[in-house]
Amino acid sequence: MIGFTIHNPRKVIFRKGSLNTVGEEASKLGKKALIVCGRHFARRYGFLDRLVELLKAEGLEVYVFDKVEPNPSLETVESGGRLARSSNIDVIVAFGGGSAIDAAKGISLLNVKGGGIRDYLYPYIVEEDTTPLIAIPTTCGTGSEVTKYAVLTDLQQRRKCVLVGPGIVPEISILDPEVLSSLPPNLTAYTSFDALSHAIEAYLSKLNTPISDVFSLESIKIIVNHMVEGYKGSFEDRTWLFYASYLAGLAINIAGTIMVHGLGYYLTTHHDVHHGLANAMILPYAIEFNAPVVGERIVKLAETLGISSGDPSKDAKRIISTILKLRSSVGIPSRLVDLGVREEELDTMVSIAIKYERNLKNNPRKIGASDVRDIYKKALKGII
Repeated sequence: MIGFTIHNPRKVIFRKGSLNTVGEEASKLGKKALIVCGRHFARRYGFLDRLVELLKAEGLEVYVFDKVEPNPSLETVESGGRLARSSNIDVIVAFGGGSAIDAAKGISLLNVKGGGIRDYLYPYIVEEDTTPLIAIPTTCGTGSEVTKYAVLTDLQQRRKCVLVGPGIVPEISILDPEVLSSLPPNLTAYTSFDALSHAIEAYLSKLNTPISDVFSLESIKIIVNHMVEGYKGSFEDRTWLFYASYLAGLAINIAGTIMVHGLGYYLTTHHDVHHGLANAMILPYAIEFNAPVVGERIVKLAETLGISSGDPSKDAKRIISTILKLRSSVGIPSRLVDLGVREEELDTMVSIAIKYERNLKNNPRKIGASDVRDIYKKALKGII
């Protein structure tokens, strides 16, 4: 039985040079714009000044919140929310990677609702309208420009938390491949693996649907075929990776994520590992762990990549081998110990990972604490 619910942006603009439309689009939504971005990238490469000029040219009054850190904290979102409310902001422009866009989603919510952001964290579902948000992604990874999720960091508990709901889906998404020209190779690799993980997780998810499968499989095929050259700097390949990231965002918007995110969050909150890199380290083990219960899907995925033998066990190994080769080709290490994670942390790692129930419950194969421990032990030494 087919059934699904989709919440996507009202408008998506994907083409070279489309950043220039931001003023025109924002003017349709409000008169006072708040640009939400990170601390360095937008200003360093001249994008912040350009955004301000484009918005002012269309008659908007412009404010800037450029305090978003990687893995944005609840406190940062609340600070941005206070600025938005005190300035009577009626349209928000998010420019950056997933951190900036996720922070902007929280700010857009607080601008309307007030209060503290903790009041609206999952299991609260944001159904109500928020301040109209224009999302302009600058990486080929998170897909946040099209999703109903915003992943934030609780610094007090050293834990990832999430806003969820259709109310925080951006009103408009502007995807201009030209912004990727300034993306360093390592971030191209990390964010591409973030997108690949999204696509594979959505495909294996308990909540997968025929339409999410379309997005997932196409995204996986594109990323595998274009990551290495994109990493080397090819504009055309990066454009394809940008598109694939968008598709993967559409996939998780329907089907969600699974154990990769649940186990990867510890690496980010406790070792400051980039989210995409954390996913890359866990992804092969998730495929290995889940393969016994999703055999048909494994064969279909291998067929999509042109490496199928028709045998689920063999195909799982071929898919994992493909991912390991990709990791090596773009400079991603093979062991968690190479990222500073120590075996002495295992008990803490397991106790924290097992609490990410939203992700683990969506995993196709039931996963318990002993399974998590086994996976972490293997990942520490790169054994697979």
